[in-house]
Amino acid sequence: MSRTNLQTNLKMNRVTTSRINEFLSKKGLTGSKLGTLIGISNGAIYAMLSGKSKFSENVIKRLLPILEISEEEFNIWLIADKYPLEAFELAVKNRKEFPYKRKRLFTTKIDDILKEKDMSRTALATQIKYGQSTLNKMITGKRNVSDFVLSGISSSLEIPQDELLSWIIADKYSLELLEAAIKEKQSLK
Repeated sequence: MSRTNLQTNLKMNRVTTSRINEFLSKKGLTGSKLGTLIGISNGAIYAMLSGKSKFSENVIKRLLPILEISEEEFNIWLIADKYPLEAFELAVKNRKEFPYKRKRLFTTKIDDILKEKDMSRTALATQIKYGQSTLNKMITGKRNVSDFVLSGISSSLEIPQDELLSWIIADKYSLELLEAAIKEKQSLK
């Protein structure tokens, strides 16, 4: 799936928006009234509900008692909105098959592929035209992997971006959280 399709997919499957809209419908409220209840403008609440801006921690804290949900549940919604269903499913599969508990899946997989191709991280950095130090920090999980680097690694090592993304999110989230995000995404179908 290309990055453009990935972004389109994210906007089409807004778990957070769907769940909040379900609540509003059930309680007979509007987005405008919700904004008033939590003390933010109509423009701000609609920007958050449409995915144009993020829910701040302050807004989340005011939303939770109104929505009658836990912070954990709300965070599952937000995480479910970050990636396509396929990436979560691949992440769960990869996490279950990965035998090491203390190693990073992304680091291990990249290093294994580099070894198979008789290539170093330095050579990879040169090939994707990116600084070696920063690339190493991304591969080892000390920095987030940018879209540019993800695309470069994908084309250089001939690995689909969704596969790379699944390794990253398998490292980032627990198996339980990944499965909860899948459940939320599937409930929108």
